[in-house]
Amino acid sequence: MRSSFRVAHRVGLRRLTAGVVSGGVLAATMVGVGVSPASAVASPLAYEQYAYGTSVALGSTVTSGPTFPAGISCTTLPNQASTAGGLVNIPGVITAGAVFQSATTAETGPNNNQVAVTRSTVANVSLLGGLVGLSGLAVTSTAVNTGTVVASAGTVSLGSLTVLGLPIPLGAIGPNTVIGIPGIGTITLNQQTVAANGIRTIGARVQILAGPNAGLDIALGYTQSRFLPKPPVFMTGVAYSNLIAAGPLSVSPLIAQSVPCNGGSTTANLVGINLPGILNTGVITASGAAVLGNPTLGATKITLANINILSGLITASAITSQANASKGSGQPAVLDATGTQFAGLSIAGVPIPVNVAPNTFIPLPGVGYVVLNRQIQTANALEVRAVEVVIQIAGVLPVGAVIRLGVASINASDNGAVALSAPINGYDSLELSSPHVSDLCGGVADPAKCLGVSDTL
Repeated sequence: MRSSFRVAHRVGLRRLTAGVVSGGVLAATMVGVGVSPASAVASPLAYEQYAYGTSVALGSTVTSGPTFPAGISCTTLPNQASTAGGLVNIPGVITAGAVFQSATTAETGPNNNQVAVTRSTVANVSLLGGLVGLSGLAVTSTAVNTGTVVASAGTVSLGSLTVLGLPIPLGAIGPNTVIGIPGIGTITLNQQTVAANGIRTIGARVQILAGPNAGLDIALGYTQSRFLPKPPVFMTGVAYSNLIAAGPLSVSPLIAQSVPCNGGSTTANLVGINLPGILNTGVITASGAAVLGNPTLGATKITLANINILSGLITASAITSQANASKGSGQPAVLDATGTQFAGLSIAGVPIPVNVAPNTFIPLPGVGYVVLNRQIQTANALEVRAVEVVIQIAGVLPVGAVIRLGVASINASDNGAVALSAPINGYDSLELSSPHVSDLCGGVADPAKCLGVSDTL
């Protein structure tokens, strides 16, 4: 059975107009939901939770976003995930600051109801040069599976709203509240789409119907909580642009796309990343796809253009990470990284051949090291990290910082196990370094203490 709304826009890339600069600390949150138990959930459904901060579309084509997404997809297991970010900036279109998303699934009460909650907050937004302004947007979607029914609800709160510079009085915001922008378009607050298996709540949706920006569609504070029937094979995974773990300098993925649990394909786009001195890229496209059957097929893919890491220390004209899986019910998973490739790659000015072998280790004098085409595999999962830099000598980033760029993961299982990919902290680079102690420290007097790599690892 296919649901009546999908996880994200299924679109093709037509035009990119967004530029994003972000900064934020990775965090996790649990959201308590009180539910009166009805009956035990003997056969749990699959969670499908998704939230993001902003997206901009022209017609049916997403030109920016979804930005800073968080989600829990295609599993019956309780979990939590979150992401935070600083600034989303498309000159003349949108400036949005301080966004936070979270997704939480849980089993609560004596009868183990399935509870799913997604949240999105956006501190402040200015659209179309101040045509529309808002602050203090908070959006929540909740769905509860009692075993006999799925109950759902959406809530939206908003601190302030201005249209054409004039404040709009706000009280309790009812579902699907429409406010006109005279001669231009509409703003829909608390836009709710309810289905038998869950709810989607968008905090504010601005649609421009006339003038030079006609066709522009902007969503702010997107949350979705729903359940899906258990598929024959749980195919999960995500492709994301970047992750920087550096204590207070940590930066969440700007763009990410997951595998749709009920089949099909999804795509997310962004014009690039701009983190001066740390990371710059051109166009980014992330996608996830699944074809249900026996076997079920799945893949995630992330492509980035014009990469520049640490002020030119690592550059490339393009990189692609791809993780693929095939699995029949009760059968072992078949995993591979076909499609992963590098173009125009250079490290410290030295060209690197196109065919980069998995887990290629290269020291970075005065910095640390980089692992190219890093592949981590278990019986059911594969994660491909195109570039993983570990900082072991302080500079623009502190010791222990880790940069991941171009990550694709896939997981195929019978029970909906959580995929490999997860946020990392700024202090686990010693564990990452342990396989390379001999490469880094073989020529020094005390290898066990070289660059802070412990001999106990």
